[in-house]
Amino acid sequence: MSDWLKWVDSGDSGEHERAVGWPTSATDMLLFRMMVAGARFFLRSGNVELHLRDEGPWLLGDGRGDVVTVYIHRLPALLRVMANPGLAIGETYVDGDWEVDDADLARLLGCLLVNEGRIEALTPVRMLNDFRDLASRAFHANTARQSRRNAAHHYDIGNDLYETFLDQEMVYSCAFFTPEAHSLEAAQRHKLATTLDRLGVGPGMRVLDIGCGWGALTRAIAMRDAQAVGITLSEQQLTLAEQRPPRALQGKVSYRLEDYRRHAEENPAAYDRVVSIGMFEHVGRRHFVDYYRALNRLLRPGGRALVHSIIKPTRSPTNAWMKKYVFPGGQIPQLAEMTDSARAAGLLLPHEPFVHEGRHYATTLRHWRRRFNDNFASLDQKRYDQRFRRLWNFYLAGSAAAFDALGYQVAQVVIEKPV
Repeated sequence: MSDWLKWVDSGDSGEHERAVGWPTSATDMLLFRMMVAGARFFLRSGNVELHLRDEGPWLLGDGRGDVVTVYIHRLPALLRVMANPGLAIGETYVDGDWEVDDADLARLLGCLLVNEGRIEALTPVRMLNDFRDLASRAFHANTARQSRRNAAHHYDIGNDLYETFLDQEMVYSCAFFTPEAHSLEAAQRHKLATTLDRLGVGPGMRVLDIGCGWGALTRAIAMRDAQAVGITLSEQQLTLAEQRPPRALQGKVSYRLEDYRRHAEENPAAYDRVVSIGMFEHVGRRHFVDYYRALNRLLRPGGRALVHSIIKPTRSPTNAWMKKYVFPGGQIPQLAEMTDSARAAGLLLPHEPFVHEGRHYATTLRHWRRRFNDNFASLDQKRYDQRFRRLWNFYLAGSAAAFDALGYQVAQVVIEKPV
């Protein structure tokens, strides 16, 4: 069982204990009002109403936009949030210490992220974040062993979970929507075809997919009469990927449970093309150049690679809750970090990166969240209880909010090995 499921299973699966009759004293109310005053300092924009049982509302923000109503159940939860908001907002939500309508969860998290960004733009906070980034590089390396643990934490939760909300091909990355490709299935097919067209994958080529997931892209590569090799660090992804190729594609696809660094050591100049979708976010800033050096080693002279990644406009640190419970070791890069690291590894950029608006991933995440909730009852409730459901909703809603509110985008960087 992953650390994620262990944490989710650590509490009750039903209703959480509430402080009966709370608040009952003037002291409680005074403390609550002091915390609201602190929250007003942080939350300057948006339109949030706080309710405490029958008390309230207390208004936060500038009153612009639709109101989001938040119901506080337990005073200690607010104390935790004030002490460590980046971690405690998510933890107290999963614990059931506060509530918001499902339809408003992403909007509330977007509001919080915008206000957090305003705080992070202040010079002292920015300097502190730069120091944290340097410390993270020095003391937290995504070694091959640690990367395997990080991958298992998220991707080995259970294939049954991912089957509830992904498209039929099980593509776990941003879909590319168009007026013609407006369903999730069509938009994911369009993304795969667009990616392979940009990379110039054709018959007879040998192509590596780093972080192959459940094999959707490798199957698409094989359908172009190319030889596809997929590597992953997830045992459950590997098992299902090996089962999925139809008979017509067998012999054209193969999979390995292997780190990209080891694969590069053992397969120098073995590939005409290398593709990586949604894996660069797991590399870690300390290893960005090392990653591109591995691509350089894997490619034949004149060969090309395409690296697909979420990008963000600032160098803000990874959210503490997301890093602890969802993607340990993950760091979303800025576009310049992707291109500069490629050049530092001796690779060429034949043209400008392709950058897609954040709405594509926000829409993808909304599809996933709706499907997850629609199909949640089909999951084993002993493994995936209501706490897990709240955790997953917070993750999906918070991710959509980052694209809607913070300017996150998706980039595809094409690189070439010199002849």
